[in-house]
Amino acid sequence: MKDFIKKQRQATSDRLTAELGPIQYEGLTEHLVRQMKAWVFRGLISPGERLPPERELAEILNVSRSSLRQALKALQVIGVLEVRQGSGNYLTQSAQSILRQPTNLLVPLRGLSFAELFEARRAMEAEAAASAALRATQADLNKIKRELEQMRLHLDDPAGYVKHDIAFHRQIVIASANSVFIWFFDLVSKVLKDGWLARARERNSNQTFPEHQSIANAIELRDAESARVAILKHLMLTKFYSDQQTPVELRVVASGE
Repeated sequence: MKDFIKKQRQATSDRLTAELGPIQYEGLTEHLVRQMKAWVFRGLISPGERLPPERELAEILNVSRSSLRQALKALQVIGVLEVRQGSGNYLTQSAQSILRQPTNLLVPLRGLSFAELFEARRAMEAEAAASAALRATQADLNKIKRELEQMRLHLDDPAGYVKHDIAFHRQIVIASANSVFIWFFDLVSKVLKDGWLARARERNSNQTFPEHQSIANAIELRDAESARVAILKHLMLTKFYSDQQTPVELRVVASGE
């Protein structure tokens, strides 16, 4: 069985190697995204299939493992790759649909700070909440209230609270009926999830729960401006990091640095 798996992995490596041309260090992540498109659309690697180990893949691409790791992290963030603990990187079932998007839309491909992502998320969610207040169906409102209730039930469980907190915000974005907002939220939430959980463990969820209630109430009342203001009050960077920290200290590069 081990020999079969080894031969299968070698066959994958051989197929991918045969398709590669010279690779420039500059723009490695973008190049790897383009290369991944070619591998997937030509059937050289299939959904659920394991990529060669980092060491082998770095040799195939003729790059350092640290450089490769940054590119792989970006592919994980945008949902093309899934990391299975102790096993490696696997192509996701949704990889093909994601890779159909123009390469320049598949962000983050370059280093982005937590502060930059947070500001972009804050601006997007403010407009998403306002749109949700105007467009939400009764089914949307029910789902928002359901996640809010689950947050209340998990006030003493940080992991559970964060799970439903993210779902609460996502339901608002869905209720906005703007597919770009939904795409952006799903992308950013993958990057920020660990940070949200860390902060939830340090802070009392009872402090933020009323803010979520205010957001939900404004949307249910169809008050777009109040919904926008409630989101902006809730999503403030200073609530997550002290005033003493500089943008440089806040830097959390999505590509893995």
